[in-house]
Amino acid sequence: MPTESRSPLTRFFAAGILLTLCIAGIEARPRGQHVVKEKLGQQYYLHACSSCHGSGKLGGNMATQSEWKYLLDRHGKALIDLHKGEENTTRVIAYLKSPRFAREHDRLLKFLQEFANDSESIPTCF
Repeated sequence: MPTESRSPLTRFFAAGILLTLCIAGIEARPRGQHVVKEKLGQQYYLHACSSCHGSGKLGGNMATQSEWKYLLDRHGKALIDLHKGEENTTRVIAYLKSPRFAREHDRLLKFLQEFANDSESIPTCF
């Protein structure tokens, strides 16, 4: 049936159905600035690191997957050494020495490795 012969009410309902389907499609594929697998690790990163290093895309990209493992091993000793003497790092050093870091270590490492400069995927591309 040609669109000219459809009543305004029919066009209104068709537009409503189309809009509903579009919104449902958007909700089915959640998007954000950074779509990540390791969401909990992302929260830990945002809490402890993002104020200086920015988004996970920028912070994680600073090292390879194996370098991140090395930096966070032994209670973050290598990472603490890197931050010593830098301006405004007392908070991050305290975090790295805390029991909280010990609990969050594995998830934070997975998140950083997801964004590492040698990761096989680019998490921000969806």
